[in-house]
Amino acid sequence: MLWDLRPLGLTGSKMEKVFEKMHITLNKNAVHGDVSAMTPGGVRIGAPAMTSRGLKEADFEAIGEFLHQGLQLALEIQTKSGKKLVDFLKELESGEAKDKVASLRASVEAWSSKFFMPGH
Repeated sequence: MLWDLRPLGLTGSKMEKVFEKMHITLNKNAVHGDVSAMTPGGVRIGAPAMTSRGLKEADFEAIGEFLHQGLQLALEIQTKSGKKLVDFLKELESGEAKDKVASLRASVEAWSSKFFMPGH
């Protein structure tokens, strides 16, 4: 699934970093209408990886909630840091944002540990 973040004023690069810290794997991805591949306007979410772990429809609702929480955090960080990626990353690693990421990561890990991991 491709998530276009441009209407929200975010880039795929920022979202990829937030979710990486939450232990959710997304890939920054250009979307139709992007003017530069260096600042992709979206992220790609790989549903096949989730179904291979045995997730069902209701589980995708929980994933949607994690995505929403990460989005809200990214918007909050960008409000404080401004639009530049370097400033965003600095804010992501600081005080309150760092604590919120740690809390979200703990929730993601607790929830995802219920599912089989192929290869482990």
